[in-house]
Amino acid sequence: MITVITRLYENEASAQGIVGRLYRAGFPRNAIMMITPNDNVARRMELALIPEDAAGKLATRIEEGKSLVVVHATYKPLNAVRIANETFETSGAISSGLENESFRVKAPRDHAPSVLKDHPHFLTMEGSVKAGPTISETLGLRLLSPQKRRSSAMSGGKLFFGDGVIRGRTPKARLKTGSFMSKMFWPMPLLSKKKESRSVLPGGGHPFSRLMGWPTISQD
Repeated sequence: MITVITRLYENEASAQGIVGRLYRAGFPRNAIMMITPNDNVARRMELALIPEDAAGKLATRIEEGKSLVVVHATYKPLNAVRIANETFETSGAISSGLENESFRVKAPRDHAPSVLKDHPHFLTMEGSVKAGPTISETLGLRLLSPQKRRSSAMSGGKLFFGDGVIRGRTPKARLKTGSFMSKMFWPMPLLSKKKESRSVLPGGGHPFSRLMGWPTISQD
């Protein structure tokens, strides 16, 4: 909802002066309207959102040579209704014949103009597209290039870890070429071929028990 405030003035010059004062008070230009005898009064009244019964009386006064100033008081500036009324109090407005010169009306929807979705250039302004060759045709550029099926996600189709592929989840995940991946960067064997020992001591003997003459296992 917005508040529409109207004031009538003796002539166009007086109305123009109050328009400037309202603008300097913080009202946007699209929130201020002036209607003079030279305008399409009926259409301007409709755009000003003035109720029909009040618009008829105001139109009669405008036809007599008067000028009307209309303000749409919304959220800008803050306290717009109070600021507009205070500005009008010292503006030299004349009687309009209305008991109430302020109206609460429903704000119109602010939307973009409709476009034709089936038009080949529905995002361009009418007349802005001229017939002729396209930019790609002028420069010899192809819009689409033929694509070949690729078997690898890597650039060029090369493998990251060699010329083979890893087969599957096998216990010995080897490369297709038969070599382990570790041999590509470590020339030494990973596991030694020594026989398993049954003792943690070198040689596998019991030197301390032999020195003391103690048997390792006692018999009862």
